[in-house]
Amino acid sequence: EALQIMHDNKFLTLPVCESNGSVVGIVDVMDCVYASGGADGWRSIFASAMECDDLTDTASVHSNRSGSVQHSVKSTRSTRKKSNMPVSKLRPKAPMISSSNDTVLSVAQMLASKRGDAAIITDLNGGLAGIITDTDVTRRVVAKNLPASSTCVADVMTANPSCVAMADPATDALVTMVENRFRHLPVTDDNGAVVGVLDIAKCLNDAITRLERSKDKGSNAAEEALKASLGGAGGAQAAALQQLLGPLLSQAFSGQSSPTLRTVLAGKPSTMVSPSTTIQQTGNMMAEARKAALVVENGRLIGIFGFKDMMTRAIAKEMPLDYTAVSTVMTPNPESVSPDTTVLEALQIMHDNKFLTLPVCEVNGRVVGIVDVMDCVYASGGADGWRSIFASAMEC
Repeated sequence: EALQIMHDNKFLTLPVCESNGSVVGIVDVMDCVYASGGADGWRSIFASAMECDDLTDTASVHSNRSGSVQHSVKSTRSTRKKSNMPVSKLRPKAPMISSSNDTVLSVAQMLASKRGDAAIITDLNGGLAGIITDTDVTRRVVAKNLPASSTCVADVMTANPSCVAMADPATDALVTMVENRFRHLPVTDDNGAVVGVLDIAKCLNDAITRLERSKDKGSNAAEEALKASLGGAGGAQAAALQQLLGPLLSQAFSGQSSPTLRTVLAGKPSTMVSPSTTIQQTGNMMAEARKAALVVENGRLIGIFGFKDMMTRAIAKEMPLDYTAVSTVMTPNPESVSPDTTVLEALQIMHDNKFLTLPVCEVNGRVVGIVDVMDCVYASGGADGWRSIFASAMEC
């Protein structure tokens, strides 16, 4: 379990504490490797990994429901040429499961303990009933002033969510997420058992990484596919997509640039709060804007408070939301970028640092706003432009 946590979060070490907070010690990757088989045991694992062409990091959650889930989604552009790669190639995350009878508090605590941000909710028969995310907790529980300890998760989850099957085309699944602004998408097997969850941020990171690596292998599949798909795109959009894959492309459109974050943020609602603003007030603002909160003091950015922070640091720990200042649960001194950063540069920064959001500040420190992964995706081609990127990544 520790190795899985390190893998999912790109950690090299893990502090270990008792449930009462008592510090036990710290383990690193090699501690776990040696404690789970050492060189001899891992030799076969490495050998198997080298031979596999369909690695998934999922654990099947078997459903007792007869038949398959009927609400599998298809992209509205499904008539176009599809990649043959299945969803399984996207390596969906293992699902984190809760029952529809559980309270929001217990689900939040489960997700906090496993460092998750979305839970699959099953009905009494073990079938897929819904999904709840960290964003849902803020929008449907905190902003509605519902008590997490007594609110049933079934009352605030997204019921009967859209889903895809492991064998469905990967590109269609990814484009569906972009088109519908889905951050998470459940994945089922042929029998309707939930076997994984796609996370659009992870998928974007993986797609960019695959394309970057293809350059080292001398592949020009991405370049050819993109050139073909950009034939009817506007100049700025074409330049944006070219710039995203700059290391991969042998040619660039000179004299053109991607939209900047200043343009993306124009007219968007502000989510700036002071350090003394309560968690409840902050949550209300976040729910309305659907954005993380920026904590600002004397005009300077001093912290950030996101939806996952709300769930894991406030709800899961049963903090009194009306009496606790956001400064006590924020992430202090976050990195920020200039509003003159292009959306493609922002995507690259998010990819390189595994960020989901980016605060935007002027050179003099004045806070402009915050952008997330989906803001940048929509500003750099949307579903149409990204279809070719996803398809190219699947072929690399």
